[in-house]
Amino acid sequence: PFGGHLRSPVRNILWNQFSLPQCCNQREFDVLFLPAANRRLPYFSPCPTVGTVHDFSSIHVPGKYDKARMFYIMRVLPALIRKLTHVLTVSECSKRDIIEYAGVPADRITVTPLAADPLLYWPRDKQEAAAMLPPNYQIRPPFILYTSRLEHPGKNHVQLIRAFAQLKREEQIPHQLVLAGSDWGGAAIVHQEAAKSGVESDIVFTGFMPSKDLPTLCQAADIFVFPSLYEGFGLPILEAMSCGTPVACSNLSSMPEVAGDAAVLFDPHQTESIASAIGSIITGTGLAESLAARGIERAKQFSWSRTAARTLELIRQAGRR
Repeated sequence: PFGGHLRSPVRNILWNQFSLPQCCNQREFDVLFLPAANRRLPYFSPCPTVGTVHDFSSIHVPGKYDKARMFYIMRVLPALIRKLTHVLTVSECSKRDIIEYAGVPADRITVTPLAADPLLYWPRDKQEAAAMLPPNYQIRPPFILYTSRLEHPGKNHVQLIRAFAQLKREEQIPHQLVLAGSDWGGAAIVHQEAAKSGVESDIVFTGFMPSKDLPTLCQAADIFVFPSLYEGFGLPILEAMSCGTPVACSNLSSMPEVAGDAAVLFDPHQTESIASAIGSIITGTGLAESLAARGIERAKQFSWSRTAARTLELIRQAGRR
């Protein structure tokens, strides 16, 4: 319903501070639900408010945002979060950050985790899935997959490329490395790293990939790797697990919480650790099959229906206050 003029950060902030509360008042809302409360929040609302604060990633990844945005995140946003009647978040890791950085009491925060969509992400024969991939991506099996926007340093593509090059040199693995995602801040550094890696011909940058192609890509991959330096949740981990694809991921922030015992964890700051984790899945006897089976069961423990029901319950509780 909003025009493109609200894409301006300043105008968007002003709309949230003045127009949104006025709208709530005029329409006599019982509760205002804010699903992206780590971005925009009103300081005042005429009705109870429930907001989902996904993460404080900018605090954990230096250089993620410019000074103006960091001022907003560090000085303004915590005060706005404290004004919420109740706070939802996606992981225990993010809950700890909200308590520490925003000063919200633990009893006003509820974890409502994300989940993979089982209608989109489900196990399929890898050869069948590979045959369904659009040829314009120039992907050939076997391949290692990472789905994330190309953002440096936070998404950590550089260390992954170095680990991949090490595996190609030392283990002569036949795999491609497929990096699926649009260029973002610092993407030029990622492309430069690939160019000087010595294995550039086996690194595929797909660019923006329509969401309809992502499940097939996950189903066709030999390994899904997630080397991010920080995630409020890490939903791609569950999406890959739902497809029966073995996962190796970072041992930081929420990622161990999401992966449980169904992934090989590594230190994302260490090239050797990433290479060792991926290599163990490729060469380990039975490990890939074990991870695939455990991943499918792990993903089933997360449910959108349960999250939706809990969210609605908390919104109603806030309204009764």
